[in-house]
Amino acid sequence: MIIDITIRLTSFLIYVFLLNFFFSDGSSNLGIPLKHALFILLLMVIIALNTSIFPESIESIINIMVTIALIAIIAKQQHIPTKELLFLIVIFLTIDFICETLSVSLFESLLSSQYGSTSYFFEIMTTGITMAVEISLVVGAKLLFFKNRTYYQSLTIPALFALSSIPLISIIILFSFLLSKLNIEIQNNYFELFVVFGILYMNICILYLYNNLASHLRKINQITLQNNALRAEKKYITEIKRSQEKIQSIRHDLKNRYLVVLGLLAQHDVNAATNYLNQSLNSVSLHRVVYSGDSVLNYLLNEKLKVAQKNHTQFNIKVFVSPNIEIENDIFAILIGNLVDNSLEATSRLSDEKRRSISLVIKQMSKNLLIDISNTYDPKEKITRQKRQYDGLGTNNVKNIVNNYHGIYKQWAQGSTYYVDVALFNVAHNK
Repeated sequence: MIIDITIRLTSFLIYVFLLNFFFSDGSSNLGIPLKHALFILLLMVIIALNTSIFPESIESIINIMVTIALIAIIAKQQHIPTKELLFLIVIFLTIDFICETLSVSLFESLLSSQYGSTSYFFEIMTTGITMAVEISLVVGAKLLFFKNRTYYQSLTIPALFALSSIPLISIIILFSFLLSKLNIEIQNNYFELFVVFGILYMNICILYLYNNLASHLRKINQITLQNNALRAEKKYITEIKRSQEKIQSIRHDLKNRYLVVLGLLAQHDVNAATNYLNQSLNSVSLHRVVYSGDSVLNYLLNEKLKVAQKNHTQFNIKVFVSPNIEIENDIFAILIGNLVDNSLEATSRLSDEKRRSISLVIKQMSKNLLIDISNTYDPKEKITRQKRQYDGLGTNNVKNIVNNYHGIYKQWAQGSTYYVDVALFNVAHNK
């Protein structure tokens, strides 16, 4: 009896310091206040008297209640929020049962033929293995996952229940396993009922977590798209400011240029005046093509056209949209931008510059938008093209936008031409 009580109290005290280490943030004092120490002393008395006072059928239940009370005391001492405390209690109970089950299984596989489950050697060995494994798991969890108190962020009650589902089921199964190993009778009907409802609860929680995770990822994707669109708009605004500054500079010089023209005409030098006017017109021209009434789309297409011209690529653009159409800028900045960029990259890899060609058609049909783009490419690079599409962000961003708008994305190759068709529905909002 004395040996049994000594083993239980020793493991209890080790568990106290282990919990205090886990919940401490490193700056707090590892000491235990007097009122908490008195409560822990009361729990030690319960542990010491558990075997002699309480019947064997509820002895394990008493141990679990003492463990929960101890975790709550140490956690509250370190000012852990209540919601997080409930979740961590479940986690610690799961760790306890895993360690105890592992120790009993190891003992049975190695020494069960020599020592029974009622011997002191069995109790000493299983307790020692349990504490060793538990110290390793708790210290490892503290250093890897809970080194800082970032995990004490406020979580919703449904999220905490969902996160606790698997540990709770693990506790039920492992507890029943330990009772059977210690030859303590359990009601199979109740146990099976617990397991069935537990599995059902766990799957419901997994569906809840899946839905929350998918929603979170959709929000992140939407934020990414909005950030990309914002960068494109900032670039457009910067270009507009630069153009305005250039226009103001040209207007400032117009007076002097008019005087030069008047001087040439006064000398009856018409050819010189004509050449000078042509040069002035070239400097004033912004070389911008107006494709639609949307300034963002015009700027984007003009920028891509300049890139194509630098790469000696023929770029044919046709836009058929109403003058008063309003479309989300991320469609222009990300969808069309990435489609054109992919085509420009493919044509730039063609060694024969005469074969470099891109065709882009943007059509509005009521509130729907159709985008057809095709480009020449080298059919020999089909394998590497597939890898680039798999690894690259451009095509993924295009497909994400199409999915967000419940559209249609289709791509195929025919001969030395690669085609991409995109259909978006209910994206145009007429003013």
